Amino acid sequence: MVNVDQMNRRIIKLLMADGKMTYNDIANKLRRSPSTVRDRIRRLEDDKVILGYYAIVNLENMGINSDAIVLAKLAKGKGLEDLRKMKQVEGVREVLQVTGDRRVLLRLNSRDNRSLEDTVYRELAPMGLEEIEVRIVLDSVASQPMV
Repeated sequence: MVNVDQMNRRIIKLLMADGKMTYNDIANKLRRSPSTVRDRIRRLEDDKVILGYYAIVNLENMGINSDAIVLAKLAKGKGLEDLRKMKQVEGVREVLQVTGDRRVLLRLNSRDNRSLEDTVYRELAPMGLEEIEVRIVLDSVASQPMV
């Protein structure tokens, strides 16, 4: 386990809010030198504390108007490798194993609800999902981009 001190936590918090912040921007906010910030960020990356950076995308501007959470059971004989394959299906943003009766949770997007339904029942279900429950997201109050 990597020791992440208070300064590193502050750096991480700033980067989580804006991954495009420069070393100078972060240094100014934390009253440290840019070289100190650079060294700390590189170490956090080397230690795999920071895994990457990504863009926050306005899905509606891309014509993606349907957002859903899918809960399901995994069919007998199916396992982790089958779940990994689901991540490759277009529109699937996240695949999680969770507690409860339905132990698979997927987050997916599509251009509309009909396309979303097609993705769930024609592509994902045959990959080993059973007892599928689809929940359409009405509004996202606080969201963090998916990795």
